[in-house]
Amino acid sequence: MKVNELLILELEDLALGGKGLAHHDGRVVFVDRGLPGDRVQARVTRVKPRFAEARAGEIEPRAPHRIAAACRHVAICGGCRFQDLDYPSQLALKERQTREALRHLGGIADPPVHAIVGAPAQFHYRNKMEFTFHPEPDGAPRLGLHERGTYDGVFALEHCFIATELTVRCVRATQEFARAHRWRAYHPVRHEGVVRFLTVRHLQSTGQAAVHLIAASDAIPSLDAWADLVMEQDPCVRTVTLGLNRGRANVAFAEEERALKGDGLLVERLAGLEFEVRANAFLQTNSRQAERLYAAALDAAEIGSGDTVLDLYCGTGTLTLMAARRGLEAVGVESAPDAVACAERNAARNGVKNARFVEGESRRVLREWAQRRREGGPRPDVVIVDPPRAGLHPRVVQRVAELHASRVVYVSCNPATLARDLRGFTGLGYAVDAVMPFDMFPHTPHIECVARLSRVGATSSGDRAGVI
Repeated sequence: MKVNELLILELEDLALGGKGLAHHDGRVVFVDRGLPGDRVQARVTRVKPRFAEARAGEIEPRAPHRIAAACRHVAICGGCRFQDLDYPSQLALKERQTREALRHLGGIADPPVHAIVGAPAQFHYRNKMEFTFHPEPDGAPRLGLHERGTYDGVFALEHCFIATELTVRCVRATQEFARAHRWRAYHPVRHEGVVRFLTVRHLQSTGQAAVHLIAASDAIPSLDAWADLVMEQDPCVRTVTLGLNRGRANVAFAEEERALKGDGLLVERLAGLEFEVRANAFLQTNSRQAERLYAAALDAAEIGSGDTVLDLYCGTGTLTLMAARRGLEAVGVESAPDAVACAERNAARNGVKNARFVEGESRRVLREWAQRRREGGPRPDVVIVDPPRAGLHPRVVQRVAELHASRVVYVSCNPATLARDLRGFTGLGYAVDAVMPFDMFPHTPHIECVARLSRVGATSSGDRAGVI
């Protein structure tokens, strides 16, 4: 098998991450834009000893569950690549992938996976979208989304079916303004140019919106006029901000931020609580489904009125405050100082007095809790973890287990690292009671899960098989 070779492949399955899976001459081939049941003519793009990668060309016959995609960008966009797979099949696929990850990577012979929770809406569900500037050959700025499988390829956005209509209007208005005023788009390879990213938040519960421009400097022609233009798109737009990222890393994060219009602040409502949202703050990007996810996590935790809850990777305190309403005390742990300060403001905003927040790395904070426990001090009744995609460091798993909390609730955005970490917990005295997958992002390969673990031998007030 060689790069650029054409193969005729029968696609058998979809791998985690969304690529079709086939076999050819004893080697696994991952096929971009292929679905199970497709017979494709695929061109090889990469060859390794144990696998190869290819891109689908002509498809005949097509998979029985393949449908016409709503968006014309689906062939090149790196975002919602499953629009051409009917939604019931998407859900069945994600539920099965969760079960297989737990079986093969987690060593759980019969994974206790519940039925997947489908999203309330299949389209226009994202409350935040990030768009990238890139220079055209003539120097004019292009604003859009990344092309699938490329580092620096960007296509101009015409529409987007997972963003809100207001988000798309703000992008179009910015694109026209940037071209008219000859803004210089940043080039990620040459490290030249100024404007880098445009982020739009449009919150579902409050309807408030914010537009955030990220640039390498503030040398942007007619910046105030652009901010006025964006504010005119809709009364929902409450604030426009400029963030500066002067580094070489081309990421949509600002080291400095200032408000051009408004105060840079939005408010979102989740589960009866209000949360402050600023440009760099993390917030689940599907608010309606996030409420279901958080409700499942809290139900799995079975928090009693006398319980102490330790919430690791708490961000701006969303789950911590929700847990505090059910228990005696909730302690949130977060390494980002800005997030901790925001979490404290959120607690004050909601009048929650039995929540406190600790700034620090989870490993250090857990070491302190374990030391206090060995000295006869209190331990948490429940530990909640909501780590990034990389999952938990093995030392974090070990130190959580050392606390001997009767229940651990793991909120995951990556079934593979969830499975790995659950294997670690089961070797340290915990049993996996239940795992519930959630489709937080329809038409994408992403899967969120809530997993409940209980300490072997510990008593619990609920039926372990049905707590979620």
